[in-house]
Amino acid sequence: MKQVLEKRSSRVFACAIGFRIFVYFCSVIIMCLFGDYQKPLEMNDFLDAWSRWDTVNYINISEVGYEGAIENGQHLFLVFYPLYPWLIRTLNLFVHNSRIAAMMISTVCFAIGCVYLDKITTLEFDRRCATKTMMLQAVFPFGFFFGAIMTESLFFALSAMFFYYLRKHRFFEVAFVGFLACLTRNQGVLLIIAVIAELFESGQLLKRMKGNDWKGFFTEIIWPGIKCMPMIGGTLVYMVINYMIEGDPFRFLYYQKNHWGNRLVPIWDTLKYVSSYTAQKWYTPEGMALWVPEFVLIFIYIAVIAYGIKIKISAAYLWNLIAYFLLTYSSSWLISGARYTLCAVPLFMITGQFITKHERIGKILIGLSWTLMIIYMTGYYQWKQIM
Repeated sequence: MKQVLEKRSSRVFACAIGFRIFVYFCSVIIMCLFGDYQKPLEMNDFLDAWSRWDTVNYINISEVGYEGAIENGQHLFLVFYPLYPWLIRTLNLFVHNSRIAAMMISTVCFAIGCVYLDKITTLEFDRRCATKTMMLQAVFPFGFFFGAIMTESLFFALSAMFFYYLRKHRFFEVAFVGFLACLTRNQGVLLIIAVIAELFESGQLLKRMKGNDWKGFFTEIIWPGIKCMPMIGGTLVYMVINYMIEGDPFRFLYYQKNHWGNRLVPIWDTLKYVSSYTAQKWYTPEGMALWVPEFVLIFIYIAVIAYGIKIKISAAYLWNLIAYFLLTYSSSWLISGARYTLCAVPLFMITGQFITKHERIGKILIGLSWTLMIIYMTGYYQWKQIM
């Protein structure tokens, strides 16, 4: 049985790498069809096409560090978490090209994420559902970001690994992977909610409290929770970096608000302006690239959460997904909600279970998603507001 599972994981990994190479090949075709090149395409043209928006900042941090990454005399790039730039810098010692190193990391991390997504979906449902889930995530309309110089693939891999180890109750691995996730994205801290939900559910919190089973309460809930606590260290390391550079562990929040124009707001404020911009601009390039996806995803999140409750998905997945939705849509200027959704692992697992039961809907959804991904990828290369 173990050999069968290892062979399947190897096939999943190889297929994921192959799919990413295929998407890169499609990107070259798109560049040839829609690009304005006066000479045959070169490697730098290909790398430039994948170097949009925040990608430049990750490369800059990897090459000169936070201290050297200065704009207008300020360390504005402290808002970017450190693990991805550190990995780029490390691999670049051997590759000698930061952008190639970054894309290699993204590609491999996507494949690792698929392996663990297959494991946890098989664990919760079955292999058929796991295959559908991986297909759905791979061709998600903004799935091309998995191959870009962004943190999506890395955080996706860490999130999938985290849920697998959590459901297996391998708490030391949970702490280590959670630590890395907290060094990668601000959503990493939300994985703590999954830990709490899992321990309360598996440890039968209410039953133990009613029965005054305090020994079981400690051994099944408190002690595993203590084992997982080191994961918070990832966020603490990030805060220490802020303190070392600017003397303020929360400096990233200042720059996020005052330079990048983003802060936490009540979710209804975000829903209000997303709905307003969608109504005003849905037919414009900006609306179709930015606001329509953000608007549609509101209903997708709500529908998937409701379906997750219906099928009684594990509390760890459900509460993490709810928290992920609330944090993502509590932004004063939400322009990357669709990209962030790529790492909402429970959303794809629950949707994968739905389309496994409703095959016709699944085929339509996967076909539509693939078509939209090609369209959005084309817009991304043309510097449309797809970020």
